[in-house]
Amino acid sequence: MSRLTDREKEWVEFSYAHEKKDEIKRSWEELTAEGVKSYLDRQRPDLCGDTASLMESLKEAGYEAGEMQDYKNKSEELICSAP
Repeated sequence: MSRLTDREKEWVEFSYAHEKKDEIKRSWEELTAEGVKSYLDRQRPDLCGDTASLMESLKEAGYEAGEMQDYKNKSEELICSAP
């Protein structure tokens, strides 16, 4: 079973804390560690690739400009630059 790295755990905690939609928070709560790892693996190209798409999806989810920048920066720091 894959374990989350400390950086991945920090990103998950950050993402959960900043999530705007209760149903998505509930989905996070129901995921196993393996499920979170799988989700991150699928999301990594979106988080680390097309910044414009990421920012647009955050905007659609109700994030304000400063929150969007924080989310992008945290993703880059913890997920995209992770070895």
